Amino acid sequence: MMKTIAAAMLALPVLASCATTPQPCTSEWVDWKTERIIGQFVADHGREIRELREVAPVMFGPEGGLQDIAPTSMLVLTAIGALDLVLEFGSDAWPQITEAVAECAAEPDATYLFAGMLRDQGVDERAVQAIERLGNIVDFKR
Repeated sequence: MMKTIAAAMLALPVLASCATTPQPCTSEWVDWKTERIIGQFVADHGREIRELREVAPVMFGPEGGLQDIAPTSMLVLTAIGALDLVLEFGSDAWPQITEAVAECAAEPDATYLFAGMLRDQGVDERAVQAIERLGNIVDFKR
């Protein structure tokens, strides 16, 4: 009897994971898969995201005034370290996402995913919008 109970207890995590994994290529599965990959990216790059969250309001605000002295958003984003994070997203998370959904019909939008991740992490909206305006940098193509 104890062996049966122990076996059932050991099987619960396996059964629970099967029940929570959506069917492949459904919108729920794409969301689930990308959230897992982006979650890992956030965990791996927490320090950089935290620094961006802290410096962006200062640099885009009246105290920093970078948007007034830098001729393009590219220079502002470089100055606050956002472009390095974009490049790391492109080399780390984006290939995993595109590979995961390669069999599915719709290809995800890198700019949308990256900007959403930054918003979820509390990065200043002005920095996020500057990255979105440079969408072709974030929309990595193979």
